Amino acid sequence: FNVANLTGANLSRANLFRADLNAVSLKGANLSGANLREANLSEANLYGVRLKGADMQGARLRGVKKLSIDQLKEVKTIYAAQLGPRMMKAVEKDYPNLLVVSAE
Repeated sequence: FNVANLTGANLSRANLFRADLNAVSLKGANLSGANLREANLSEANLYGVRLKGADMQGARLRGVKKLSIDQLKEVKTIYAAQLGPRMMKAVEKDYPNLLVVSAE
């Protein structure tokens, strides 16, 4: 099957609530301010993706490729998100504020 390619897409402020973005290439995309609540980003390539202010509450992020802590620290929240154990430990240690529920 073909995997969607959204490389470089401008999805800033997009409503991607519960979107299935499994294995999608989002390299260099702009997801600033996007609603990614409960979105499935498993196996997606997030190299260079801008996430400033993105709401990732409940998002599935296990197995994502090329997601850095520097990218994650810019999001609004990852409360109840599913992260791999290494990334979750880094967030808990350095950015616990990301693990609280968003006001919106």
